[in-house]
Amino acid sequence: QVPPCCLPRRASLTRACRFSPRVLADMNVSVLTLGGDVVTTLDVTPSSKLEDFREQLCEAVGPRLGNIAGAADLRPRLFHCGGELLPGLPLIAAGIRAGSPLTVVVTAASRVVSASGDGTARIWNPETGDCLQTLGTVGWEKRATVQDGALRAGREMTSAAFSPDGKLVLSASADCTAKIWSTQSGEIVHTLLGHRRRLRSAAFSPDGALAVTASDDLTAKIWSVESGECLHTLQGHSCGVTSGVFSPDGSLVLTASSDKTAKIWCASSGKCMQTLKGHRWGVISAVFSSDGTLVLTASEDRTAKIWHVESGECLQTLRAQGPKVLSAVFSPDGTRALTTSLNPVAQIWHVESGKCLHTLRGHQNSVHSAAFSPDGMQVIT
Repeated sequence: QVPPCCLPRRASLTRACRFSPRVLADMNVSVLTLGGDVVTTLDVTPSSKLEDFREQLCEAVGPRLGNIAGAADLRPRLFHCGGELLPGLPLIAAGIRAGSPLTVVVTAASRVVSASGDGTARIWNPETGDCLQTLGTVGWEKRATVQDGALRAGREMTSAAFSPDGKLVLSASADCTAKIWSTQSGEIVHTLLGHRRRLRSAAFSPDGALAVTASDDLTAKIWSVESGECLHTLQGHSCGVTSGVFSPDGSLVLTASSDKTAKIWCASSGKCMQTLKGHRWGVISAVFSSDGTLVLTASEDRTAKIWHVESGECLQTLRAQGPKVLSAVFSPDGTRALTTSLNPVAQIWHVESGKCLHTLRGHQNSVHSAAFSPDGMQVIT
């Protein structure tokens, strides 16, 4: 079994299938789910290489597993006796014999989504760097206009995020709207209308049923993904709301604001549960730790702060390089924090002690955002 934490969050673990080769000479391979349901049978020879076996598997069951996973690009990984089989070797050279059980874990291939000032969001293959899909049309309109009382400051997309199942992308824009896109068709599913000023961010809930948007109109909004209806408007900040995210269990919403505070809200009622005060300048972003017990904020006052969710107490202040901390996130296990700033560096911190562990250099200008890989072993800036 592959622990869920080792798989990308947006990847779907569709099925783990067990292969039972019957005969060494011409192996008739039965493909079953862990529940015992037969998916297909394959005729293979011991001299078949892993690449050939994967190709045959994808031809036979790829579309069916894709329907289960909701993903078009599937990646089968084969395991034998607890180890993963690597390309290049014939099955027999990898120790496969008649009766040897093989296990295949099928996941959706990793993807990255980006938002741009050119009015588009793009989906990328992180291994090849290829653009797989463009959402929206390129347009560098920067002229602000007023429509229906809303100040629409051009078409710039300010954020984009995948839904948990990878089927949708949620984008936020300077035109006061957020949009939900289908990753399969590239078409707009819903346009979320109601904000009166530029949107700064948009994020899905962990179950993908809700979305939260943050706007310069001093509010955040919670939406139904299925209907596109606004369920709650979160009012209480005195300046623009710079970010909004859900807690890992989806019960809370965390917002950051230029009013120097972050706020924790009840997602079901829209009630403010906690206000985190302590920054001297605006708060640019705020995120939960993976267990939902801590909050990490990034501020224009050159610091990031770690807070206790239940008490609202500030536990650590991370004094980063640069005049502003532009983003801050926790590692998947919650033991480290990663910050970026107006300086051309990113920094990795120890959460418990507040000490800087590593300074990542190489950029020539400001580093606007960064994230850990799902296993916490790599960083993208």
